Amino acid sequence: MDIIKIMRDRLFGKPVVLTVTETCIRICQGRKAVEYELPKTWQGYKYLNHAEEMANWLRAILKEEKIRIRRCRIVLDSGQVYLQTVKLPFMTVQEQNNWVRWEGSRYVPFEPGNYLAVLLRLSDPGFLRAYPEENAVDTAELSARWQETEETVLQDFLLVAVPLEMIEVLRQFAGFLNAKLETVTVIGQKQEALPINLLPAASRKDVLLGRGYQIAAVSCLFISLFLAVQGVIRWQHAKSDWEEADRQLMPFHSVKAAYEDSRKTDYRIRQYQKTLLRINMKEPVWASALQTIGETLPEGCWLEELRQKQPHSGKLEIKGCALDLVRISEFLERLKREEAFSVIRLVESGTRPIESKDREDNGKTVISFLLLAEFAPAQAEEERP
Repeated sequence: MDIIKIMRDRLFGKPVVLTVTETCIRICQGRKAVEYELPKTWQGYKYLNHAEEMANWLRAILKEEKIRIRRCRIVLDSGQVYLQTVKLPFMTVQEQNNWVRWEGSRYVPFEPGNYLAVLLRLSDPGFLRAYPEENAVDTAELSARWQETEETVLQDFLLVAVPLEMIEVLRQFAGFLNAKLETVTVIGQKQEALPINLLPAASRKDVLLGRGYQIAAVSCLFISLFLAVQGVIRWQHAKSDWEEADRQLMPFHSVKAAYEDSRKTDYRIRQYQKTLLRINMKEPVWASALQTIGETLPEGCWLEELRQKQPHSGKLEIKGCALDLVRISEFLERLKREEAFSVIRLVESGTRPIESKDREDNGKTVISFLLLAEFAPAQAEEERP
């Protein structure tokens, strides 16, 4: 059970001890302890009439102090419970419980059945509780035993009683704090909590259910930890296998890299080929054009200049001279019949003298002409490689 207690403290936190007096409240969790004065309207034990408001006020304090509350124990001072010292002869636990049941009402100023009483032997560090559900003994027989043992030394017992209405208010107060109320006890003469619990005793069924829940919770936690550790171990094994496989495939990485580089190179080559083809398609084809011009040029007509009008335009300027206009017209008609050019037209013509030292007809008047020809697209595609 110590393991269950330790795991419960780890999961739900250590219990918070709330010591409530007439004017202040002391909050303690482990070694951390703080004390706050109650608001004036709640002093004098009036907080019992404002359980929800006080819980909201205390929740803000716990949040400020960074105290997590899931379980709580409430310690009351002597002004909130009834304390009475009684002298009784030595009795067993069963006899003390039955004395509280049958004789305690004579000492407690509360209506029978509306309070909970606990008998604590002052010389005993433990505490003894009155369980109403336990079997009662014959009071007549008990009184007779006391009369037979008049010389028995009487012992001091402390009778502690608290109204059930206050217990219910304290439970509501703990519920507003979202905490489980585990213990309600009282401050003793040495300003220490007495080893008693004023809460009604839980039935055997509830105790067994609580222990079963705790055992199940701890078991689930251990199973979760086991599965988590097993998962980490398997992950480490898988990681080791992956690293080993990667190490074995390391010699093939260079081949894979070379293959990927070759594919990239092939792709770049294809892109360059497409680019060059597009550039080549834009350039005019001169072979068929020059051959056509040479074959159609008539006698008595010669060329002086061939010039592309604009770069990549497909237009050609043909400049030359002829002895008469008939030869120019014949040259123009021959070019129009050829498929190398789509358009042929005469741009300008005029007369000018021949200026050449090597020619016998130097100074003779000839007719100059300027033709504009456009390449035929179909012919250009046939001539391209």
